[in-house]
Amino acid sequence: RLPKNSAVNHQRGFVRMMLQGRVGAALRLLNGTPSAAFDSTPEVIALLKEKHPLAAEVSEDHLISTTTMPPRIEPATFLSLDASSITRSAAETKGGAGPSGMSDQLWARMLCSKNLGKASEKLAHEVALMTRKLCTSYVDPTSISALLACKLIALDKAPGAEQLKIRPIGVGEVLRRIVGRAVTQHLKGDITSAAGPLQTASGHQGGVEAAVHTMNDLFFHTDTQAAILVDARNAFNSLNRRTA
Repeated sequence: RLPKNSAVNHQRGFVRMMLQGRVGAALRLLNGTPSAAFDSTPEVIALLKEKHPLAAEVSEDHLISTTTMPPRIEPATFLSLDASSITRSAAETKGGAGPSGMSDQLWARMLCSKNLGKASEKLAHEVALMTRKLCTSYVDPTSISALLACKLIALDKAPGAEQLKIRPIGVGEVLRRIVGRAVTQHLKGDITSAAGPLQTASGHQGGVEAAVHTMNDLFFHTDTQAAILVDARNAFNSLNRRTA
């Protein structure tokens, strides 16, 4: 048996990743880039818990009181979200596996492969039915906890630093990403219109480029005295989930 760090194993791994379309991972293997993730030591686990505080009690002052009911979602809006939408989304979805260990390649094979015949088509149809149900009716969150689960990874935020600094990354299930991509593609026009020009990640063509040019023009404008970059510490993880 060849050792893990042998040249032959590296070559085989590189070829396998390239054939799977994982170009980034193949290049990291070729360049010998070390993993940026920490092992689950007691110190790392303690830091992860510190960055994920328990939700505080809900304060009425933080809630928006309204008597207006949210708009009703017409089921007909999602009727055209079918098996073909799911297979297209599965073919485009890339990334690491969630807690189940089911990779993007596995889901793409199960949903898109012609070798599986009717089984693949039936699975895509069932996923499409589930997606439409999630979009048009209330689903008890406890019944889909496996779909919403994430694998928590601690990335090295400051490689080489004496003090341990981590960046927590949650890797969700690939199926959840497939469903989310299918829905956002289906509602792309509505999302772009609702977000307006301020949210450049909502599907606007050349949105990031426009933001860069706009910021550049403002920075060098004669009336501009200073530019302030605001960054909140651990903002996303500090959100009160109960209030949200």
